[in-house]
Amino acid sequence: MIMASEPVVVAPWTGGPAIRYHDEVWSAWLHGSVAAIHNAGRVLLVVPVCELTPAAVSLAMRLYDVGSVTVLD
Repeated sequence: MIMASEPVVVAPWTGGPAIRYHDEVWSAWLHGSVAAIHNAGRVLLVVPVCELTPAAVSLAMRLYDVGSVTVLD
């Protein structure tokens, strides 16, 4: 469950906390959802890219805003 008070950050799937979730991140993205994991008191919205682009960040935040989130942990 994601708490409203937790800061939200968009992250690529190459970062340390996200590497073990590659299959789940990709599956969520293909099904119109953004994957989320909790890390260091924040929520990481994990996008299946190596480098974040403004479009990827925007889409991830839009999916989060409309509630299309798959929590992985």
